[in-house]
Amino acid sequence: MTLRWLRGWWLACLLGGTALAGERHALLVGVAELPAMPRSTWLAGPTSDVAAMRAALLRHGFAADHIDSFSDAGGAVPTRAAILARLAQLENTLGKDDVLLLYWSGHSVLLPTHPGLAPAPAGRHTMLLTRDSKVQGRRLDGGIGSSELGRAIDALSARQARVVAIFDTCHAAAGTRGGDGLVWRGLSTTDIGWRAPASAADAGPRARPHFIGFFAAEAQQRTPESAVQATGQAAGLFTRAVISGLDAQPRTYAIWADNATQQYRAALDSYHLPRSAWPSPVYTGTLDTPLWAGGSASASPRWPVRRDGQGWYLPFGLLDGLRDGDVFQNDGARWRAVATGWGESRLSLIAGSDATTPGWASRTAQSPARLAQLLALPATPGTPLLDARIELSLPGQPPRQLPFADADLGLLPAGTRIRLSVENRSTASVDLALAHLPLDGPAMRIYPALEGDSNRMPPAIGNGISRFERSFVVSGPRFGKEWLALIAAPAGNGTLPRRFFLLDTPAPATRGARTDLDDAHNPDQAQVARLSWTSTK
Repeated sequence: MTLRWLRGWWLACLLGGTALAGERHALLVGVAELPAMPRSTWLAGPTSDVAAMRAALLRHGFAADHIDSFSDAGGAVPTRAAILARLAQLENTLGKDDVLLLYWSGHSVLLPTHPGLAPAPAGRHTMLLTRDSKVQGRRLDGGIGSSELGRAIDALSARQARVVAIFDTCHAAAGTRGGDGLVWRGLSTTDIGWRAPASAADAGPRARPHFIGFFAAEAQQRTPESAVQATGQAAGLFTRAVISGLDAQPRTYAIWADNATQQYRAALDSYHLPRSAWPSPVYTGTLDTPLWAGGSASASPRWPVRRDGQGWYLPFGLLDGLRDGDVFQNDGARWRAVATGWGESRLSLIAGSDATTPGWASRTAQSPARLAQLLALPATPGTPLLDARIELSLPGQPPRQLPFADADLGLLPAGTRIRLSVENRSTASVDLALAHLPLDGPAMRIYPALEGDSNRMPPAIGNGISRFERSFVVSGPRFGKEWLALIAAPAGNGTLPRRFFLLDTPAPATRGARTDLDDAHNPDQAQVARLSWTSTK
């Protein structure tokens, strides 16, 4: 028995928990067979995915008795009751600074709820199918809903444990088998012979300051599995990429995510699929945290320095709080931003620096206050990325519809209601930030509402509407002059999503980038809207 073990045991007892402080646990789920569903919906990869993930975690220091596997060929049977029971046990045993890696490989189904109320995009939520999933009349039994997993993650977060969720599933509108060697995960309700009734929305989400999420695809996309060339055994492409990214020994979750996406895109490229069919992984949470650190750990954000045929650059720009003259440093290398646009910043290697390869650098100086940065941004002419409007209702007056654009509303009496509506009518995702910034007083994030959530606004799925709505009431002259601000940028496949300065934390979400693919650059495009008013009694 080592001194380190004794110290950990004593700390755990002192804190009243039953798990050792700083322990790593994993719950791995792979659902390949669905006996009550059409056989054409079964998958081959999840069973080998679970085995591969378990082997990878053992290589990286997880104890074998801290890894729970639920799959069709090894471990417990992946039923709804068994998975939820183990999650409930972990909720009661994990504590401060413990880490739970929650992995799921299999099918998911998008379910409709009332638009504008559900936490998932376009008024939908996700059902992850378990082995005992079945359709009975108009009811889908046996799966685990996104809200149920969310409640478990919230409970663990309340105990200050860190949850690292890795989902090699998708929120798909359809699932097909093609002749390209790929089987696409994700089902529509018609694939399983079910027509979903309308249902009430889940309860609103809660902040998850210790959460990390790795997701194989956006809400409107599917993710594939394919046979491994060496063994002929099916496996999820995203799982394979995540494991490869972990084996590269990343220092932080952001670097792990970047490594994984490089591998994922290389695998997709090998199948010669059109880029429009490529799933785009999404990563959320406090990604700059050191790998496997507990819930109380934090780290300064680092910025990915890239290199192309024109020289050095960062895939971030004005919307992310960067400006000409900013200096970035990585070991003996130092760069200065010399041409900062909306989407990225060109860098110049400072004389005397030594840099031959890209890397992750820290910024040596802080940016100005958010309001000063916001007001310094130039206007963004042209067609807006999002349809943004407000409805203004002054006391005793009929409501007026106005575009959400650069403007000043003048004096607004207390009791004035402002209803904000933002819609993504395009076929592509958009990175979005909305905030309220008073001249004197605390700023408030509006979208995403919670720290650690993704700032991605997906396109409409099927016949749904991708819309965000929020209402405000002017409360009086406490803040004097106030601003309602919107900044948005295209979310290109294979680029890093934006670290918008408008939000009160740096990078809530990240996509990995691959520097040798020709679309790993952000377009020089943006939408900025600054609506101001002065509140009066």
